[in-house]
Amino acid sequence: MRKYLILCLMLASIQLKAEDAPCKILNTCAEWANSKTGNVYNLGIFAKRTLRIEKDFNINEGNPDLIFSYILGNNDFIRVKRENGTFDIMPIRNLKNFEFPKVKEIELVPNLDFYTVEFTLSNKEKVKNAMTILKKFISKNGRLLETTDGTKISVTETGVQLILIKSLIAELNK
Repeated sequence: MRKYLILCLMLASIQLKAEDAPCKILNTCAEWANSKTGNVYNLGIFAKRTLRIEKDFNINEGNPDLIFSYILGNNDFIRVKRENGTFDIMPIRNLKNFEFPKVKEIELVPNLDFYTVEFTLSNKEKVKNAMTILKKFISKNGRLLETTDGTKISVTETGVQLILIKSLIAELNK
């Protein structure tokens, strides 16, 4: 009985702490991120969605842009930057059927947003090797495709993973 009482008190304290967080609801979290970064977010029908945040997570320490991207990812959302500079927020389940913005290798940002990058390899044999090796580094929501010209591969993945993949491809091209 004593263990049960302690467990109930711990769960209640975790719930109280989560209620004090400014990112309890997607709309308020987007407003917080906007106030820190100036980015505009289109939330659509998801504005009132409740968010989960780890009990010891401090949103006031670190890069607000990366923090918001992290919170979205932990709640099965992604953000996509549009040509006008705003971001659309959508469920991660829509990821497989979505065309992400293509960026150049030099434009990669270490965040948890998804991008598509075409990497060029020196010959077709290296493309086959790269496809085999890179499959291990692609997340469940990422994509790895060989392009039609035979010396390029198209990778859709988070900015953090794409930076890692970029370094792996540089090694393969040596």
